[in-house]
Amino acid sequence: MLRRQVAQLERARGRSEGFADPAAAEELAGVPVHDMAPTVGRAAPMSVFRSGRAANAWAGPETTAVAFGHPEVDAATGGLKRGALHDVSPAGAPDMAAATGFALACAGRLLAAAGRDSLWLWVRAEMAGREAGEPYGPGLAAFGLDPSRLIAVTASDTADVLRAAEEGLAARAFAAVVIEPFGDDRRLDLTACRRLSLIADGGRSTGILLRTGGAPGPTSAVTRWRVAAAPSGGGAHPGNPVFAADLARNRLGQVGMWMMEWRTDEQSFRAPRGGSQAEGPASLAIPLSGRLAAASGDRSPRPTGSATVVSFRNR
Repeated sequence: MLRRQVAQLERARGRSEGFADPAAAEELAGVPVHDMAPTVGRAAPMSVFRSGRAANAWAGPETTAVAFGHPEVDAATGGLKRGALHDVSPAGAPDMAAATGFALACAGRLLAAAGRDSLWLWVRAEMAGREAGEPYGPGLAAFGLDPSRLIAVTASDTADVLRAAEEGLAARAFAAVVIEPFGDDRRLDLTACRRLSLIADGGRSTGILLRTGGAPGPTSAVTRWRVAAAPSGGGAHPGNPVFAADLARNRLGQVGMWMMEWRTDEQSFRAPRGGSQAEGPASLAIPLSGRLAAASGDRSPRPTGSATVVSFRNR
């Protein structure tokens, strides 16, 4: 349960005395969110988060944006804006992991700037976990995300993902809220995105809408990123993750494409050695080892290399 987990983590860190009303800490322990399916069809309980009595997780300096660490990206964007919704999607189906890594790296930057005791929320559709895998502690730590400060919510469908995300953004208890629906659901429309944006702006929360399992749809997000995997500079050894990041929408500044390396030791982005500007989607494509051949049912196929494509005719 979302509020129960928050209350337990607050008490574990000795922060429950920070509530203006002592009863508010006890009131946190009553709403089921971990399994959203049973709540479908009935009104959501009153949220103490919306009453403004929950502690604000942002303990760092009151800034409107958090620097990426990449000089060119920071110059173009002004940093990762707080109190806003950001949209991240893969450039193609093979880039789902890259898009997830980029979104988590952005959440790590927000968490580091918010303070050592801040929390973060990850709301995922159940199918997203089945397709992309569940969170892995050492992997999260590599992006600056402490697993012990994670509140993970699994929802049955897009409607429940959006409802839990709205509660999380309104809570003011999370430095970052990662929102991961799955598939092309028409409920994730422009109106739903506007609701998330308005709630984030009102609570100074930061949402990261991660679209790993569907095509990018309409959005009201401040920024929209399309992310592809790029070669690492580690040579014969594993290197840092490198993302080919295409900023396709930026309501506050410039757009552009950059190669962004995530420095796991510094917990920050930087320009990789050998250049920071991506030339375009074509330069990111990995050539296939052979040629592709297609055959229709009304013509003879052509052999390609050592393989032969045989057409199928419905007899």
